[in-house]
Amino acid sequence: MAMVDVYRGMMYGTNEVFQLALDGQARKYVLINLVIVGILFGLSDFFRVIQVTPDLPISGKFAFITPAIYAFTGIVTMSGTLIGFTLVYWSASIAFGGRGGLGIVMDLIGLSTVPFWFLAPIMNYTFRSDLTNQSTTILYVLLVLTFIWSCHVIRNSLIIGQGLTTTKATIAVAAMWIFSISAVYVLIP
Repeated sequence: MAMVDVYRGMMYGTNEVFQLALDGQARKYVLINLVIVGILFGLSDFFRVIQVTPDLPISGKFAFITPAIYAFTGIVTMSGTLIGFTLVYWSASIAFGGRGGLGIVMDLIGLSTVPFWFLAPIMNYTFRSDLTNQSTTILYVLLVLTFIWSCHVIRNSLIIGQGLTTTKATIAVAAMWIFSISAVYVLIP
């Protein structure tokens, strides 16, 4: 399977892509996706900080160093998020009768991260920035659309990768999102 076909499959949540996880051939795509979502998340934080802190060093040698620091911290943040969401996904999978297996679950989550390329940076930028009403509305619409997209892809990964029925997978995705959002609000001071 060509890399372009794999990423096209990740966008739609196709059977062939999630079969890669079951066959043990998905780890490189998981790591690539983790780096991409981490860099995008870190850069969204960088753009937010530039607006708030005009004295941030971004000229000369810092033109590369400062964004690289934010990109690196984004990768670290998204690595922690991936680990947390893997545990939530694994728990939901086991609770609804799935196969489980942390390695397979991590691969399935990693193959489901293409919507998060957009969801994580938009959410980070929207909730942490002072925006006008018009730009806030546009970003909220984008958040809802990418959220629906992510639910669809994760549900397909549960159906294909864990063998759940459509109903169980839909309920499991809802439970995962409710738990994840609740956990974020508990941990945010």
